[in-house]
Amino acid sequence: MVQLSKNDWTLFRALKRAKRATIEALSKDASLKTEAVLQSAYLLQTEGLAEIKETIETVYELTAEGVTYADKGLPERQVHDYLLINGPTLLTDLKGIFPAVSIAIGWLKRREWAIIETANGDSVLSPRAADELPEERILQDVKVGIQFTLNDVSVERQVAEPTLKELEKRNVVRAQQIVSREVALTQAGDETPLRASPAADYDIADLTSELIRTGAWRGRLKPYDVSAATLPLYPGKAHPLRRLIDEMREIFISMGFTEFRGPIVESEFHNFDVLFVPQDHPARDEQDTFYLSRPAALELPTELVERVAAAHKFGCEGSVGWGGEFDLERSRRAVLRTHTTGSAFRYLVRHPQPPTMIFGIDRVFRRESMDSTHLPQFHQCEGTIHGEDLSLADLISVLKAVFERLGFDRVRFRPGYFPFTEPSLEGDVFVDGSWLELVGAGVFRPEVTQPLGLKSVLGFSIGIERIAMLKMGLADIRKLYMSDVAWLRDTPSVLR
Repeated sequence: MVQLSKNDWTLFRALKRAKRATIEALSKDASLKTEAVLQSAYLLQTEGLAEIKETIETVYELTAEGVTYADKGLPERQVHDYLLINGPTLLTDLKGIFPAVSIAIGWLKRREWAIIETANGDSVLSPRAADELPEERILQDVKVGIQFTLNDVSVERQVAEPTLKELEKRNVVRAQQIVSREVALTQAGDETPLRASPAADYDIADLTSELIRTGAWRGRLKPYDVSAATLPLYPGKAHPLRRLIDEMREIFISMGFTEFRGPIVESEFHNFDVLFVPQDHPARDEQDTFYLSRPAALELPTELVERVAAAHKFGCEGSVGWGGEFDLERSRRAVLRTHTTGSAFRYLVRHPQPPTMIFGIDRVFRRESMDSTHLPQFHQCEGTIHGEDLSLADLISVLKAVFERLGFDRVRFRPGYFPFTEPSLEGDVFVDGSWLELVGAGVFRPEVTQPLGLKSVLGFSIGIERIAMLKMGLADIRKLYMSDVAWLRDTPSVLR
């Protein structure tokens, strides 16, 4: 006679009645929790009395972006329809009409639905023929707020599968795998009689000190099967991006860096002028930077402003500066910081004696069109080193150590350009067969350091979200900021 616990016999009776049923149906019939049903079902399968069949099905659901596209059409279709009606149109005009025009342009070129020509220095889009897409048919088939499968769309399966994967990459749909289990009675189970008495072979539910001391538990405690499947558990844990930030913070602190913080609302002076960015630089245009109406102006340190203004107008150590006039009113304008470098120099001005190694990880803001690789708000890791006669070799050695601790074995550095560093470099890591840029760095120019009373200063900036995408295997950066409970549960606590 097979030895079973009370729960096992209860489930066995329910299975005798049903012959075949899902875990949820057996849980209701046997008045047991699904966890208990699953545990007993695997025990019955081990004893040859039952068989568990698992079915994994992928279900899809529209994201908020997908809901918009289902209603108004894909961005490339919206722009293409506009071009068909209005004819060739300036790219600058389209930007004022379609918020997602940058996404649309990429797909228009990829699908060859439009060509871009230059006329009088401006880019002009002209439409070409465009057939209906399988993506559009899928969006027409599905309903908002309702999950669907491949069987629910009118597109052929061999076309629907890659199309849905593409839509998932574009953050139009989200996919989730649903595991369903069905328990069926085997021939041996059908032939095994039920006990007349409800008493169980293994009748101990709770192990007590008395049972252990007397040994009365022997033969009455069901063996524990560590290989049996259980329902998944989702303990509380920090957000994956927060865990990465904490990991990077620990790396820099362990290397002897001191953490700094700075204001989110900065003056143009600290955000641009201090870094020797000319006042007519394109990055300072309102198309690239968020400007604030309140406060309308910020107070600045007079003596420091005068030294920085002189560097802009006349340069230093043989340079000629940018020339022209220095607009103090422009320097006072308030912006959402586009980097944390200004905050680093605030710290160095207060602590001017070298050696100093500081880092900061915080949010920065830029006027970016949101897509799979760009966000208007993201995290930046800023590192700054102040010392005597520092060189690019010192900077490279620090960056190699940082990336090695982050788990990137292959790193390369190549020349780069930034207005405030010379020489400058960019650092790439080798991941999945290709090189990806992760860091911009360099030696700050004398026009930056001398007005602040500093000596040799090295600096680097690392995009946190880019590292997160690599470590978490993400194709869409927006995934980091979505309320996707399934993804948050499945992302491991320790990032690779």
